[in-house]
Amino acid sequence: MNSRRLFLLFVISMCCTIQAMAQFYTLRPEVPPRVKIPVFKPVSKQKTDTVHPSTPTLRLEEGKGLAVNIEKDIPVFVNVTDSLLFGLISQRMNVCLPLDFLKLNSAYGYRKDPVTRCSRFHDGIDLQCNHARVYAMMPGMVKKVHWGNGGYGNYVILNHGTLECLYGHLDKITVRENEHIPAGTVVGISGSSGKSTGPHLHIRLQKNGKSINPEPFVAYLNGYITELQDKLAYLRFGTKPHMELNITNLYATLEHYGVKFPKIVMAQALLETGYFTSNVCLQNNNLFGLRRPSDGSYYIFNSWEESVKAYRDYVQYKYKKGNYYDFLNRIGYAEDKEYIGKVRRIACNL
Repeated sequence: MNSRRLFLLFVISMCCTIQAMAQFYTLRPEVPPRVKIPVFKPVSKQKTDTVHPSTPTLRLEEGKGLAVNIEKDIPVFVNVTDSLLFGLISQRMNVCLPLDFLKLNSAYGYRKDPVTRCSRFHDGIDLQCNHARVYAMMPGMVKKVHWGNGGYGNYVILNHGTLECLYGHLDKITVRENEHIPAGTVVGISGSSGKSTGPHLHIRLQKNGKSINPEPFVAYLNGYITELQDKLAYLRFGTKPHMELNITNLYATLEHYGVKFPKIVMAQALLETGYFTSNVCLQNNNLFGLRRPSDGSYYIFNSWEESVKAYRDYVQYKYKKGNYYDFLNRIGYAEDKEYIGKVRRIACNL
């Protein structure tokens, strides 16, 4: 009897132990926390005549960092000055001078041919240059590219509608036939190819197939570009810029300030500056190589016109009378022994 009771107690205790262990090792599923669902209120429609700047949309793309998308629905307005400025810039981009520096070597019309020495009609103008960049004066299409040893040598013909322009005696050509190019495009490098006695650029202009004198056209283009640049400078800075430095303006300024022997003095300026290309000219506005007696450094002027007045006041005040070349030689204007001869040759060609 006792043994039966002991057996029953043992069985009951084992059942309780197994149930407790089962409860201990069982993983109960976690109850997810309550999440509040946002309630969005309806957005009222915007008025059609109201412009609201949109907030930049940010998105993060893997491997590309942070990208920003900005809606471009805000109208852009410009003031009157900006509108005029854009118009002038557009006009300026449609015209360009054929060279950086212009100097006429041979005019349009009958002349003594430099090769045959006989009278012959010259159907264009020759501009002095030596391996300089040659620019398209107006937008147009490249009608013809020619490489050759005779006549115009290597040349390019640009079609501008009723006008056609030929650039001749080129050393290199940098455009292709049927190519549409804007004004200011480098069409080639000047040279002495073909029937030529030296480096120069030949420009031939035809209107409706008939040859016309390019010189008035280039002169008008030069004045038109100068006028546009003055207007641009006035709109941007509110002041009129200094006069453009070229042979015509320099001669007029020499006469305006009463400089004696203006042609000889202009030849000096061209020789001293390498036809307005030297650093002393471009950085110091010094056309005549004027130096300080104290340390020999070059004078710096606010404009090239000031250097003309300085030449009159500091050089020509010593001149009394007689041959001006002898005067320059006597005061020792330059150390170069051939200086006077070089000035003479330039002055004779002006």
